[in-house]
Amino acid sequence: GAAVALVATGLSAGILLSRLVGGALTDLVGWRAMLLVCAGVALLCSGTAAALLPRERPGARDSYRGALAALPRLPVRVARLRRAVVTGGLWYLAFTLLWVGLALYLARPPHSLDSTAIGLFGLAGVLGFAVLPCTGRLVDRHGPRTVMTAAVTVAACGVLVIALAPGSVVGIAVGLAVFDAGCFVAQAANQSLVIGIDPANSGSLSGAYMVLYFAVGALGTALAGPLVDGIGMRGTTLVALASLIAAALLARVPERAPLPSYE
Repeated sequence: GAAVALVATGLSAGILLSRLVGGALTDLVGWRAMLLVCAGVALLCSGTAAALLPRERPGARDSYRGALAALPRLPVRVARLRRAVVTGGLWYLAFTLLWVGLALYLARPPHSLDSTAIGLFGLAGVLGFAVLPCTGRLVDRHGPRTVMTAAVTVAACGVLVIALAPGSVVGIAVGLAVFDAGCFVAQAANQSLVIGIDPANSGSLSGAYMVLYFAVGALGTALAGPLVDGIGMRGTTLVALASLIAAALLARVPERAPLPSYE
């Protein structure tokens, strides 16, 4: 739990900075140039990772191509992975719905904020960044499902604040702080659960989980615009709230399925 929380802390720091820096760059050089800058930074990071990551490789039972081919079958065979994907996907759907929806909403009247100002709302996630180091200890002490349920409930409370006061900039900032904290902690706990399904195959399990997790997030991104246009920001936040409630309920259902074989 502690190791996963450390990695999640670094990822969350990147998420927070990307909102702020991306908004500022968009205002300075335009969105196309901003994406080119991001692409260049991604290439730089890949080269840095290749240079700094350990050269040692764990023993593999199959080739890299075989491991990739086996990824789509993992969610079908492993019930606990399917459940982790659905649970995580529900709150990530809410996450992308809310953040993309708010970016669109705040850019329109009566707020009419520019990209830099909208990016500043990412600083509300500092609360989530601050609580992540404690997540590992909580997961190790209480178990990932208990931590997940509590974290998703906290995130739902943040969405409720925004739903009740979508016209208040202060209310949105407070709601986002609580929402981000809950989502960051829930993600770290869920990844601990995925790794714990079978530590010897944690790479494959995590890979399958993250692919499906981000696929659901992309769906939320695609739906945010039509939802904001169709039912408004309050309606969009209520959809996100329903998704979080479903995730919290699913996280509390006792596990009954045994660990399946990979053969």
